[in-house]
Amino acid sequence: MTPGPNNLMTLQESRQHGFRGSMPFLNGLFVSFFILDFLAFFFTDFLKSISATAVLLMKILGSLYLIYLIMNLFRTKSDARGKQKIVSSNRQFWAGMLLNLTNVKVILYFLIGYISFLIPLFQNNRLLIIIFGIVMCSITAVCNLLWAGAGSLFQRLFLRHERVLNIILAVLLLYATVEMWQ
Repeated sequence: MTPGPNNLMTLQESRQHGFRGSMPFLNGLFVSFFILDFLAFFFTDFLKSISATAVLLMKILGSLYLIYLIMNLFRTKSDARGKQKIVSSNRQFWAGMLLNLTNVKVILYFLIGYISFLIPLFQNNRLLIIIFGIVMCSITAVCNLLWAGAGSLFQRLFLRHERVLNIILAVLLLYATVEMWQ
């Protein structure tokens, strides 16, 4: 529920395209949650000892992508109804997936979930581990839906204060980028 990169961009997508229009982006996030969950589940031992170089590469890629998203906040303008130019749903899907796959916060969420909680509690019951892994994915999807609902619900308010909102979103995304390096 915290305003990390996924939630902030979900808010922005739904603000720009409405709740239904943000669905391709949300679907990209959702699919990548399951990809990350799958990887965390099956490669937990390897991922616990992941090299510093791989972590550094993920941080660099994630930071570059967040900076790209910040720049895009100021490149597009909404029309009077708050809708921006039409973006293909395929592009939105892949943008959501790329954002999530480079989001260190989400990767750590799954790793910590498996390493600290699920595997120690249910080490002899792989089915329960898988079920709770799916629950973790579902929780993240619900949080993104809530942020999308907020973006859609407050769309008119956001339109009136678009420049200020974009500045706030840019600062928060920049903060998320800096926090990734802490």
